[in-house]
Amino acid sequence: MSPRSDAPHTPPAVIAAGGVFLPAEVCHPLWLALRTHLAGRRADGGQIRPEIAAALDALRAAGLDHLTRETANGHPNRTSADTDGSSTRDLVTTAELSGRLGVTGRHARRLATAEDVRPAARGLWHPDDAEHLVRTYRKAA
Repeated sequence: MSPRSDAPHTPPAVIAAGGVFLPAEVCHPLWLALRTHLAGRRADGGQIRPEIAAALDALRAAGLDHLTRETANGHPNRTSADTDGSSTRDLVTTAELSGRLGVTGRHARRLATAEDVRPAARGLWHPDDAEHLVRTYRKAA
């Protein structure tokens, strides 16, 4: 099947001498999968080498940058829902989120809706989305 001519072209992952280039669109989903895997490994007493932790930080930063970047019309450039297999202990409750924002739970949910952030489950938010909301709210205030 050939790609549509009007579809935006995403360059594939490129292996170069000494490293790998990944398109921004794939960084966040990859980071979510790796985070889940590594959380299980840490729970079993495993450790992560510093260079791998640094690479994961770069992957996370690139993914979040892509997700929070705005398009020309001012809307977020989100390409997929933030779904992963993380347990609820990694998630932020609406009460915690509203405390971080300094607003009521109802207002926190409204701010999330305005930023096109969806809860992971009823009353639970992904930590990355919570951080994004706090950053965005502080910039606006």
